[in-house]
Amino acid sequence: MRSVVVLAVLLLAPAFGCGGPSEYAVVGSPRAAGTDGLLQLEEIEGGNRMLTLVLDHLPPPSRLADGMTTYAVWVVPANGTPTKAGNLEYDDDARQGRLMATTPHTQFTLKVTAEADGAAVTPSDVLVADREVGGGD
Repeated sequence: MRSVVVLAVLLLAPAFGCGGPSEYAVVGSPRAAGTDGLLQLEEIEGGNRMLTLVLDHLPPPSRLADGMTTYAVWVVPANGTPTKAGNLEYDDDARQGRLMATTPHTQFTLKVTAEADGAAVTPSDVLVADREVGGGD
């Protein structure tokens, strides 16, 4: 059933591009195979975009690798350096992570990683999810 929902979101995402936020389905990496969610991008003042990410079925970070305590979200522009958008607000009971942040980029890779420290300045190798986001939104 989850695959049908993800497919429907992927097929309908281009239709949402006009007049509202762009939406992108996000699925977990093999390390977090049950994780899925939605990324919304909406143009705001100053040419920036409001990024809203909600991930469901997200296991506690400590289950993915020893010493992991939090999840970080990174914006990686083409041929660019990863910039930390922030740490997910993780609800252990609901197994859900949320983040709202801004980015000036219209084309980038969104990466979610498990991190040992909330102050991480570069992404770890513990990839939870990633999603290519196209330009022209």
